[in-house]
Amino acid sequence: MFFTKFDPLTPEYVEENAKAVGRAAGESCPCLKGMKFAVKLEGEFAPKKLSYEITDKKELVVNENGKKYTAPYAAISQGPITLLTHLIPGTSRGWHLVIDRRTWACTAFETWFGISVPVGGDMFGQRKPTHYRDIPREIQREYYFGWLDKGDNEKPEKLMTTTNRIEGRGLHWKFDSGYEILTFNPSVCCTTFTELGKEMGGITMTNPADYIRIDDENYVYARWEVEFSGKMWIEVMNFFDFTAAGVEFGFEEDNSLTYKLHRAELELTGDAAHLEKITSFGDKERPMAASFKAKGGRYSYRPADMDIPMTREEALAHAKEKQFIFGGGQNIMASGNNMAQCFALVGKKFKVWNDNEKYAQAPWSGDKGKAWEYQVVDGTTLKWRHGSRNWKEEKYLCFEPDKELYFFAHMLTGDPDYSMVAQIVDFKTGLSTTIKTGIGNWHSEWEAGANVLFGTVEAPGVSAAPFARRHHFTDELVGQCFAWAYSDTMSSIHVYSSPESYSWTIFSGDNSGGATWSSPCFYIQRRPDVYLFQWVEENCNGSQGLVCINRKIQHDGGFFYGVSHNGLNLNITGAFMRELGKFRIKKYFDHTPE
Repeated sequence: MFFTKFDPLTPEYVEENAKAVGRAAGESCPCLKGMKFAVKLEGEFAPKKLSYEITDKKELVVNENGKKYTAPYAAISQGPITLLTHLIPGTSRGWHLVIDRRTWACTAFETWFGISVPVGGDMFGQRKPTHYRDIPREIQREYYFGWLDKGDNEKPEKLMTTTNRIEGRGLHWKFDSGYEILTFNPSVCCTTFTELGKEMGGITMTNPADYIRIDDENYVYARWEVEFSGKMWIEVMNFFDFTAAGVEFGFEEDNSLTYKLHRAELELTGDAAHLEKITSFGDKERPMAASFKAKGGRYSYRPADMDIPMTREEALAHAKEKQFIFGGGQNIMASGNNMAQCFALVGKKFKVWNDNEKYAQAPWSGDKGKAWEYQVVDGTTLKWRHGSRNWKEEKYLCFEPDKELYFFAHMLTGDPDYSMVAQIVDFKTGLSTTIKTGIGNWHSEWEAGANVLFGTVEAPGVSAAPFARRHHFTDELVGQCFAWAYSDTMSSIHVYSSPESYSWTIFSGDNSGGATWSSPCFYIQRRPDVYLFQWVEENCNGSQGLVCINRKIQHDGGFFYGVSHNGLNLNITGAFMRELGKFRIKKYFDHTPE
C-alpha cells in the first residue's frame, strides 16, 4: 500500500458503486430488531433529527432531518456494545452508530466520500497553494456523542468521550478473513499499522484515527486511510478478552468497493509510556487542532501535496542552483542538542575499503582495487579521493558517537547525482560502513537514494579486521520506542515497528502524541547498543536522515541530506533520547522468541 498509486476515481464512479453496494456483508446481529429510538446527538454539525425504526434483521427506516428512508443495514455486537451501519439510499453517505445497550450512550459516525485538498502550500500557511486536487474516493467523517431516546429512558449520566487511554498501546490483529496486521498508537489523533503476510507487507503506514472510550473494558478505534485507499475501519475493542468487531468500508486497489463486517482476535504487544500530565485522560476536548475548521475537520498529513514531486531534471537544477552544506537552508529536524563536533581525525591519513571494491582484483595483481582515501586538514576541511581520481577538498563534520568510533560526512563535488558520502570508521575494530546517497532512488527521480557498503579502515595503529567480521544490518531495535528531544521546541517519538520501517510522531503542546508519519528505513549494528539508523522520508519530502544512536549515553547525532525546491541541503541533527517502552513484535517477522 505504501507505494501504491491509488486512482482518485470520479464522483460519478463513487456514487454509482456506493448506491449499488446495499448492506455490509456478514452475519447481522438481530439485537436491535423491533426497536424505535431517536438519536440525541451533540456538536456543531449534529443533525437536528435522526431517528430509527428497526423493522427486522435486515431493514430499517431512518428519519434524517425530516426525510424518511427505508434502508438495508447490518449490525455486529461485542457483548453489550453494538455497531449499527447503513448507507442513505441513493447516496454514498452513511451512518455508523456504536451503541452501549446498557446505558444507551452512543457515538455516531457520519460518513461521505470526497475531498478537495490544497497543493503547493505548506504546513504553516506561509506559502499559498497553487491549486487544489479532488480525491473522490476518500471517505470523510464527522462523529458525535449522544444517546438513544427510546421514550422510556433518561439521558445517561455519562456519555462516551475521546480518550488518551489507548495512546502507546500496540496490538496484533488476526481478522476472521485471515488479514493480519500490527497496530501502534503513538498519538491521540493518528495510528500506524504494518501489514503482515503480504509480499509487499512490512512497511509501516500512518492513518488519522479516532479513539473513544466507552468504559475501562470497551473502546472504539477508527482509522481512515488518508493518502492511501481512503477507506475506513471502525472497531469496537474489548480489553477483557482482547477481541474486536467492526466494519470496513471503502475502495480497494482495483477500485472495487468493500463493505463488510468482521471480527478479530487481538494480542497485546506492549504499552509505550505517554508523557501527558498523569491526570490528563484526553476526555475534555478533541485532540489536536483539525486541518480545517469545518464539518469533517481532522488531522491529516498530505506531504506529497506540500513537497510537490519533481522530475529528475528539476531536482538536479535546484541542486545546482543552491547548496546549503553544513549551514543555512532548511534543516528538517533542526537541533539544539547535537553531539559535540569531533576533531580527533584532524591531521590523520587513512583509507576506507569497501569489500566489493577491495577484492574486485586479485591481491597478487598489484591492484588492490579502489579505496576512499582521506587527509583531514582541520575540523571542517578534508581532502579525499576514490581510486585513481584526483584529490578534492571538501567541507565535512565529524562526531564521535562512541570511543574511537568516528562518523563524518561530506559532499562529492562533481558527482552527477550531487551525492554525499557518510563514513563510519571504527579505529578500535578496524571496521567501516560507507553510505553513499544521491538524488534519485528505486521509485523516485528526486528523493534521496542510498547505497550501503561494509568494509574496513586502514590507518596507522589500527589492526586489520578479519574478513568475516563486519558491521551488519540488524533487527535489534525492532519493537523499541524512544522519545527524542531535538531542542526546546522540537521533539518526537520513534516507534521502530518493523525490520524495514518506522514511524515518527511530533508532540502536541500538552505532550500528547500528535502529527505522525512513517517511512522505510534500515538499521546497522556498530557495537553493542550503538546503531546506525537510516531512513528516507519517501512519498514525503524525500530527504534522508542518517544518525548514529548510542543507547549507553542516550543520544544520537548525524546528518540530513536531500533536495527541495529551495536547493540542496546537507546539515546536522541530533537529539537526547528517552526510552518509552518496547513492543514484543519481532516474532511476527522472524518467528524467533524475544
